[in-house]
Amino acid sequence: MNSDKNTKPTPPGVGFVVGRVQGDQARFDQAGRPGGVLVVIPARYGSSRFPGKALADVAGKPLIVRVAENAMRVRTADRVLVATDDRRIFDAVTAAGLPCEMTAEHPTGTDRIAEVAARHPEDLVVNLQGDEPLLPPADVEALITFMQDGADWDIGTCGHAFAEAGPWREPNVVKVVTGRGGRALYFSRAPIPGMFPGREEAGHTVALRHVGIYAFRREALLRFASLAPTPLECAEGLEQLRALENGMSIGVVTIGAGPVGVDTPADLERVRACWPAGR
Repeated sequence: MNSDKNTKPTPPGVGFVVGRVQGDQARFDQAGRPGGVLVVIPARYGSSRFPGKALADVAGKPLIVRVAENAMRVRTADRVLVATDDRRIFDAVTAAGLPCEMTAEHPTGTDRIAEVAARHPEDLVVNLQGDEPLLPPADVEALITFMQDGADWDIGTCGHAFAEAGPWREPNVVKVVTGRGGRALYFSRAPIPGMFPGREEAGHTVALRHVGIYAFRREALLRFASLAPTPLECAEGLEQLRALENGMSIGVVTIGAGPVGVDTPADLERVRACWPAGR
């Protein structure tokens, strides 16, 4: 997951730029504070299925800029910034007047936001995907509220009900099963839970489809990033299992539906086709 190298990379932490998108975004110009909420959008240039997608055009602006502007609409966030190791992305974001911070190269987006979190004071760090410009801000607000109201959670994330069984069987679709109170019991690419013979058609009604946005307690994020990959994480290719295997708690907020993400050029065309007029 390493991004393309730049000719002259900016040293990590150098090049932080705060910008104003609209007058009501002045709160994002403020310095961080303990107890606050920091939203970080990790972005890289390299992508096996869609290289350079962060800079792909969406209604006249780069995709990553559209994602950051959308994140600015999260009312319960104190600050929003993009984190990248690629100068092209940095230049595009700051040219739009949006906050961006350079980092070292990292294998995952979680490692990238951990580097950023280590030099900022906010107690809650939200990791938003850099390829979901249509994510409803209300879903992020629900996740933030969930973490603020539930002090026992190390990590929070989201999921939604399956409308049908087909996606539940797909290995590219991540499922999560939860216990009482929304505690994540397991995440898998397999169709979980395993169903008793004759009851297979009801399996998708028990699991949730995982949506990959996360809210971390700052200390939990730094601990997570310091842990070595674990057997189940490596087997499933799901880094959130590293947290479960190390006894960390993950709470799951149920939302109405998943966002439209951009993983391929075809996905980009779908986003362009449904992009709200006037945005």
